Amino acid sequence: MARVQGEGDYESARRYNSRTRSFVKKAGKAATKRPTGGVDAAALRKAKSKSKGGRQDERDEKLLVTLMSRKAKKKGGTRARARPAH
Repeated sequence: MARVQGEGDYESARRYNSRTRSFVKKAGKAATKRPTGGVDAAALRKAKSKSKGGRQDERDEKLLVTLMSRKAKKKGGTRARARPAH
């Protein structure tokens, strides 16, 4: 009889879990710790120079709303105008 593949393949899942546990046990606690290295100062400066300031998102939102309302007024509103038949 053929083995069930995919989610029903419990034998493969047990084998994977067993091998993973033995690898972590053999590697020790150092394998499960995250790196705590320092931050590259130049990369941090570059990232901060490209990031938005605290209130810049609010300013951009107001600007977008203003521009969209002007566009709608210029067209005469999209709901009031009927579409031409082609």
